[in-house]
Amino acid sequence: MYCRSCGKNIDDSATYCINCGTRFDNNINETDDRSNFGFAILGFFIPIVGLILFLIYEGKKPKRAKSAGKGALIGFITKIVLSVILVILRVVFAATLFSNILDYIESDVLSIGDVFREETTDEILEKYVDVSFGEFKVTNNGYFSETSLDITVKNKAEKQCTYYITIEAVGANGARIETDMIYADRLDAGQEIYLKAFEYVDQEKLNQFQNATFRVLEINKYDY
Repeated sequence: MYCRSCGKNIDDSATYCINCGTRFDNNINETDDRSNFGFAILGFFIPIVGLILFLIYEGKKPKRAKSAGKGALIGFITKIVLSVILVILRVVFAATLFSNILDYIESDVLSIGDVFREETTDEILEKYVDVSFGEFKVTNNGYFSETSLDITVKNKAEKQCTYYITIEAVGANGARIETDMIYADRLDAGQEIYLKAFEYVDQEKLNQFQNATFRVLEINKYDY
């Protein structure tokens, strides 16, 4: 007979090939050795079992052994490829998650910063309060002149607020004549109050005040 591995002619009663060393059992029918799909599937899903079957059947039934070996090899390679893909996906997911967390933290920090950032006078006037000026009045009572500037303060905010408002009187040349502060306490949403400023003006500045322009210098807002 001929060796199934190397093809050399050997004695019919030999149990191994003297040329290549392949062992074989003369009591086993060679026609019973054929590829086995079940061995291939088993080797694919459980490579270690496929390897064991390959080692067991390598000398007795090489075709079956080859099926188990191929299944084990393909299964092993497939698992490696899937593991690499899984690692890549995990890295990508982790990077994306980390980036989203950083964005979230950054947005929260900015939001917190906005909460604690002190709003400017212009922002407060635009969003929360109207301040309008009436006529600057001078009344002579015989001893000295009484003065007053009528001011209306309206709360535009949607909640109760208190405003500390600094008013300045500016002369025709743009120079500041004097400042005064008014206090609008706990105005409800949409509520307005009528206040007076510059009630005690130096008599020497009366002429300047009568030609002055009045405007808001600074506002501090407190919510309730």
